[in-house]
Amino acid sequence: DLAPPDVESAALDRLTAERERLGPVNLVAESELAEIETARLTGTAERDELHEAINRLRGSIGSLNREGRARLLNAYTRVDGHFRSLFTTLFDGGQAHLELIESDDPLEAGLEIMAQPPGKRLTALTLLSGGEQALTAVALIFALFLTNPAPICVLDEVDAPLDDANVERFCDLLDRMTMETQTRYLIVTHNAVTMSRMHRLYGVTMIEKGISRLVSVDLQAAEGLIAAA
Repeated sequence: DLAPPDVESAALDRLTAERERLGPVNLVAESELAEIETARLTGTAERDELHEAINRLRGSIGSLNREGRARLLNAYTRVDGHFRSLFTTLFDGGQAHLELIESDDPLEAGLEIMAQPPGKRLTALTLLSGGEQALTAVALIFALFLTNPAPICVLDEVDAPLDDANVERFCDLLDRMTMETQTRYLIVTHNAVTMSRMHRLYGVTMIEKGISRLVSVDLQAAEGLIAAA
């Protein structure tokens, strides 16, 4: 049975109003939903891969830090051992050591040089005299070269603040270093005692104003000629 016209009209108006509230029908909504879902799944997979990469990177960093700490502590121990021995040799007594400071982590710690020349108290390097600082620095440099030798070492006037007795000890240690390592040592000096202990001397003279000349003398050969004369 058909409803009365006014009822049918009211129902039609209601349905029309509901359809208008829904807005226009999106005929591609299903395909758009599928694309969005695919993008979501792809983003989730990429996020998971990124988390895995971050975890792997953190693991690698941790491994490198552990290896770095082990190598640093090994090198530190070796250098410190050589430094202690060389300091005592150069000062004809006393004691010195290296000390990690400011952090328990070797990779972040600073390095303090503690020294006690004969007859003095243990103190930091900065509180020593100029000559004592120079000898201590030489001991540390040679300790590094004994630990990890290099082809060449240039020392620029390290003997300048030293008296003759300390210059002799420096030269004695330099002779020892030339025998114990394959390093060639180039010493820049104005000290006559140091010059007399070298194997070969190089000097620069000015024969005319503005004209320099390099002079080389083999001391061992010169001594041989003098002895033969």
